[in-house]
Amino acid sequence: MLTGKPSAADIRQTVHHAIIEIVERGGRPAPAFGDDDLLVDTGLASLDLAALVARLERTWRVDPFLEAVAITEIRTVGDLCRAYQDFIDAA
Repeated sequence: MLTGKPSAADIRQTVHHAIIEIVERGGRPAPAFGDDDLLVDTGLASLDLAALVARLERTWRVDPFLEAVAITEIRTVGDLCRAYQDFIDAA
């Protein structure tokens, strides 16, 4: 479980950085994106989304999609950031 709670800015930065790394690791250029952009518009494929969630779980040792929110409700980058922020804040 999480010992030190990251700030909203830390969560946002970590999520954005992880998206860029996963997209680029797949041999694709990562487009510029913001919190209001759809996850599919960042260049992530469905398997990439699974890798992203696994990476974030290793980073914070939490998975909000097991208990708090359905992954199918996550559409935008901001939705993903908020899911982690809300779950971490409630812990």
